[in-house]
Amino acid sequence: MKKIAIVFTLIFITVFTVNAQTEDDRLKPIEGDWGLSLNISGIIDNIVIENNKDSLGQFNLFARHYLKDDLALRVGFGVAYLSQNFFREDSVTLSSGNRGLQSIDSTISRFDFKVSIGIEKHLGTTRRLDPYVGGDLMIMRIGSTKTDANLDQTDVTGTHKEQILLQQDGGAAFGLAGIAGFNYFISKNLSLGVEFGYAFTYVKAGGDFSGSNVVTPVSGSQSSTFVSGKAGASQTTIGATSTGGIMLSFFF
Repeated sequence: MKKIAIVFTLIFITVFTVNAQTEDDRLKPIEGDWGLSLNISGIIDNIVIENNKDSLGQFNLFARHYLKDDLALRVGFGVAYLSQNFFREDSVTLSSGNRGLQSIDSTISRFDFKVSIGIEKHLGTTRRLDPYVGGDLMIMRIGSTKTDANLDQTDVTGTHKEQILLQQDGGAAFGLAGIAGFNYFISKNLSLGVEFGYAFTYVKAGGDFSGSNVVTPVSGSQSSTFVSGKAGASQTTIGATSTGGIMLSFFF
């Protein structure tokens, strides 16, 4: 009942707003206006409003700027930072045969950055319906992945320590997409629309990697081991993108 009430409330607000307009009121944005868009999903069961996605399926902040009444610049921007920590502590049997406490503490981090720019040509001549076509260029920097892990094993004789450091090069991604869609203005500067994309994308990740393992035993001298090499992968795709969806747009 709560979901039904929400849906009817939204319909009532929309109908009231539309009926409040006069035929002389301008609904669509004009030269100099800006617009922000969000995706809507789960309209029937669970309404979810989220950021737009680029041609690689990555979330980003998305806006339009109208250079002319029928020509809009598309801009997107996204920053993603990952910091994942794992900790575990157990009672185990050590290589010495003694029972001891083992703890593992590790952190993985990465920083990505992406931008997109494109253009839209709007073709609509009616008051509410606003079809458009255009293109988008997306560039993404994939940050290097860093891993810092510490292993401690403690028993009656003391504590055995190991520190592992790993670093793997990141990479880059490129996407070029053709887009088509339309907006339907339910009130002044407020629209619901649908957009579809078909894109060429290329992703290359990896490269040099390096690692070190420093061991500090209970007794004896500390030892260090170093490794390095190359590892990477690339992927090229051509096809429909995840940019398709229902879009709620606000213009100002």
